[in-house]
Amino acid sequence: MKNFRTYIYNLALILILIVFSINLSAKTILQDEKSINEFASVLKQKVLLSADQETKVINILTELKNNVTGKPENKSSFIKDAQSKIEKLLDSKQKMKYDIIKNDLWKKF
Repeated sequence: MKNFRTYIYNLALILILIVFSINLSAKTILQDEKSINEFASVLKQKVLLSADQETKVINILTELKNNVTGKPENKSSFIKDAQSKIEKLLDSKQKMKYDIIKNDLWKKF
């Protein structure tokens, strides 16, 4: 009977730890999505992105987050790559506006 009670306590503890880790992981994912969407929204407002451009920016930033998570030691090269991809999406007028705000915008990301 004592072994059974110990087994139940251990099982309950493991389940609590699993739920806690899933919750923590979900919060991190939501925070990442929020920062990506905020970045894209600011860029959309300041540079006047089209809906298609905004979708592509979100995809580029999601890829950036995934790459940095996988290899944080290469963060600066991943950021430069993402910046280059975003700049290629912009037309000449958008690029001029982007050049003005890009340093402040990337500091927040």
